[in-house]
Amino acid sequence: MATTGSASTDSLVSSTTATTATTATSTPTTNSDSPYYLHPSDNPGSLITPVLLKGDNYSEWATEFYNSLQAKRKIGFIDGVIQKPDTDPDLSRWIAANSMIVGWMRTSIDPLVRSTVSHIPDAYQLWESLKRRFSIRNGVRKHLIQDEITNCKQNGDTVLTYYGRLSKLWEELQSFQPILSCTCAASSIIEKEKEDAKVHKFLFGLDDSRFSTIRSQIIDEEPLPDLNLAYSRVIRAEQHLQTMRATESKQDIVGFSAKTKSPVSTNHSPTAAAINSFRSRDPNRFCTHCNRKGHEASECFLLHGYPDWFNEQQQRMGQSSTRGGRGRGRGRANTSRTTPATPTGTSLQSDQITALINLLQNQQTQLSTDKMTGPFYEDADWSG
Repeated sequence: MATTGSASTDSLVSSTTATTATTATSTPTTNSDSPYYLHPSDNPGSLITPVLLKGDNYSEWATEFYNSLQAKRKIGFIDGVIQKPDTDPDLSRWIAANSMIVGWMRTSIDPLVRSTVSHIPDAYQLWESLKRRFSIRNGVRKHLIQDEITNCKQNGDTVLTYYGRLSKLWEELQSFQPILSCTCAASSIIEKEKEDAKVHKFLFGLDDSRFSTIRSQIIDEEPLPDLNLAYSRVIRAEQHLQTMRATESKQDIVGFSAKTKSPVSTNHSPTAAAINSFRSRDPNRFCTHCNRKGHEASECFLLHGYPDWFNEQQQRMGQSSTRGGRGRGRGRANTSRTTPATPTGTSLQSDQITALINLLQNQQTQLSTDKMTGPFYEDADWSG
């Protein structure tokens, strides 16, 4: 009875294993974990990497393309792990996945470079061909990259741009270094020294005029922060400087606007005050010289002479007549003054004309009266 139960269990396990193997072999294209799996949206013309191979950027392109294939579980096609099967159904599935990878690889090559690349139907052979052609693994290139890292400076660029250039050079230099794994106790110390060297290079490549303060603060710390933390602090310092510059620019604009307006009010303030005083005359004040209201004898133009600004004001009003100097006092009397060219003059000039006419009429009336009455007999020149 036990033997029969054991045989039944072995038979069930064997049947399940066979079913699983048959499923994995017969339907690998529907299993997303299979390297033969192709998504319905996949096509050979798709661009699976943002970087195009232009000839001099093979290291960057290879890194991006390798990462994209790794995400699709198809690295085995370019590193030789997945060999070409001899029989179907795996042969047809391998051919489909291989052709898809060849299409992705050729699409990610710049058109000018792609025209010089021979068509190789095998993904592994195409990958090795591009590697041998464009990968420059020699000491000369490594030395040039090290010089570029040494001479890499910010030179007025943003921190983001400067850090991007420096990081790209570090990555390219790393591609020339052999991959070594160390598990001893000194491994962490070695990695810390490499990180500190990058931090020093990044900080001392910044512009002295803007980042000398934050650089000194970070360098004085013990131990040094890692590269990411140092970059974050420098970015915050840059944002603070940009905010201060924006505030100063606004203040400079306001100050410039005030300066452009200040000379008018400062240099001509006496004239402006006199003009305002002239325009806002008090009707309760009376002049004993010209017998008119609105001003006193100390401000009378007929007594002290017309000021320069009065003449300029008349000229701006479009008046072109001349006025003789009538001043007798300490003020300056101009020899030529403008008077209104049209009958519409100012109220002050109309008063002057009216007073002059009345004076002439009074004198003429007095003379006529003397002639008509004649001398009396009691006068000294009486001849009768």
